[in-house]
Amino acid sequence: MRREKGKRRKGEIGQISGIFILLICVSFCFACKPNSAILNSQKNNQPPANSIGKAVNSFERDLETMRTADFDFIFVFRRKDGGKLDGADKLYIKTNSPAETNRFIVSDEEKAVIAGSKFKFAPEYIKALQERFTVADFSKPVADAPSPNADTNSNN
Repeated sequence: MRREKGKRRKGEIGQISGIFILLICVSFCFACKPNSAILNSQKNNQPPANSIGKAVNSFERDLETMRTADFDFIFVFRRKDGGKLDGADKLYIKTNSPAETNRFIVSDEEKAVIAGSKFKFAPEYIKALQERFTVADFSKPVADAPSPNADTNSNN
């Protein structure tokens, strides 16, 4: 009978310590919340986006991203009917672009693909793309931009 009493005490101690640990955890969860009065007292110093002027749309932001990435050649491809680009359109652009094209971004609610490259697009690529899309050139005004087939080790 003594053994059962000892076992019962160990079980009770385990239950009591488990409940105690649970109460400590719960109290920490409810005690650590931010003071809303302090958070709401801070002034918002940023003006609304539309008060600065024209808000920047996604296309302009994506185009600026390409410029920030320092691509020398940036082309924008859009369907001639102005509609959204489908999977076949995107595949055609990718297939008829040089392998050296570094980045493609679908933009303007899927109505445009922006391509960025450090290398000049060969005329045959531009011609193939112009047959199906309107092509806008936003490239840097660089006279001697690198091309993928240029010999950079010339000994002139």
